[in-house]
Amino acid sequence: MVSLILSAKYFGVSLERDMWVLVATLIVTVGGAVWGPVNETFRAKFILLCEREGKERAATYTVSLLVYIVIFTLIISIFILMLREQLAGLFSTNTLEINQLRLFCLLLIVMLPTLLINQLTSIGISILNAYNIYYIPELVGAFSSVMNIFIIVLLAPWVGILSLAVSQYFAILLLLAAVVFYLRKTGAFRGQTLQQVRFADFKVFLMFALPFFFPYFVGQCNSMVEKWLAGMLGQGVISTLDYARQFTSVLQNVLSSVLTTVMLPMLTKAYARSDKVQYGDILSENLTVCFGILALALPVLFGAASPLCEFFFMRGNITPEALTLIVSLTRSFAWAFMGVLIYILVGYSLLASEQGKKYAFWGVTIQLIVLILNLLLIDSLGVYTFPLTLGLVHLFGAVMMMKSLYVENKWKLVCRIVRYAVTVWSIAFALLAFNALFTQGDAFIRLLCNIPVLVALVFVCSPLLNIHLVVYLKKIKQKLCKNS
Repeated sequence: MVSLILSAKYFGVSLERDMWVLVATLIVTVGGAVWGPVNETFRAKFILLCEREGKERAATYTVSLLVYIVIFTLIISIFILMLREQLAGLFSTNTLEINQLRLFCLLLIVMLPTLLINQLTSIGISILNAYNIYYIPELVGAFSSVMNIFIIVLLAPWVGILSLAVSQYFAILLLLAAVVFYLRKTGAFRGQTLQQVRFADFKVFLMFALPFFFPYFVGQCNSMVEKWLAGMLGQGVISTLDYARQFTSVLQNVLSSVLTTVMLPMLTKAYARSDKVQYGDILSENLTVCFGILALALPVLFGAASPLCEFFFMRGNITPEALTLIVSLTRSFAWAFMGVLIYILVGYSLLASEQGKKYAFWGVTIQLIVLILNLLLIDSLGVYTFPLTLGLVHLFGAVMMMKSLYVENKWKLVCRIVRYAVTVWSIAFALLAFNALFTQGDAFIRLLCNIPVLVALVFVCSPLLNIHLVVYLKKIKQKLCKNS
């Protein structure tokens, strides 16, 4: 978030930052289209292999996966490098000049190695999670984030947009080093050699993830088409859209991390043991956790969007007009995120119960609908097309997938989700009403004033989210008294 402030200060909504967003999106798009399905399904498949064939055999499979990830990613990177000028013309807008196209090519060359580094890190973290090591990546990430701030501040006045590349390399290389170190400590691959590498073992993960390749490909195409359409709306719109999405992107990363590292392995084990009751209990518990987090975050993104965006973005090259659009889009994406969260919850639940094909089918359908609607509505709704289609279509997909959930009494689960959603939105609108009373003054002070109001609202509404804070506080008090 602090990096966002610095990015707004030094680069604003300039064409330079537009190029950075386009290059970053291109690399993420390629990585997601090629390895996204493997990343999403790896934990579930690895746990199933451990349960059925033992940890040593699962490690042998994983070594083959890692080797072929390196080989195929290097080949893809070489092709991208050779076609960089064609890609610059394809993904740029008509408003760009030669110097911007050259900047696109330069940033693409500089950032291309991150394609391999990020993929190795993602698989490494998944392996650590499978061995019940969850916190190391988070701690390293926290440290590297602090260092990122100093790097951007020091280098931005001298090297411009390249300071973002330097800071990103520092973060991902530090994280990769930590992942490798702790993988060696686990001893997971002790005794494994390259002579054991077989394409057939790599194919095990590939075939398990196969149903997801098409939806991931369409999804990544959607991401690039969105940036292209935003670029056609005018200079700086790409950056404006990117700033507005940052908050929900961070929130989605947090919740996805909770679901993939905690819920997905637990659900997979319950399904492997045919324990339908435990499966339902785990899903309900994680539903409560996710909406509990959402109750703290979404009201701020919706109700306190104005002071929040003023604090983060009202600096540097950000104009009042651009800020107004960022605030409005932040609220729109907050509204849309509810549908995305429910979709992720239901989708991972299907994945854990070996219903990946159904999850993939609806993933393809959703992405195609979003793509078509974006193309059809962009002229009439402009930039607001993106949050509208994102939220509504993902919610529709979640409702359709619920029919296949591996739980009894699905109607009870639906009622719980509706109750949670109404509760969260009630808190959000209450916070919006509070902020409507205070529109003047320092943004940071106004933002701080939201904290006690939000805490009070969540405390009052917590029983509706099945979070009994009074009971928890009494237990903590009893424990403290006992220890003293």
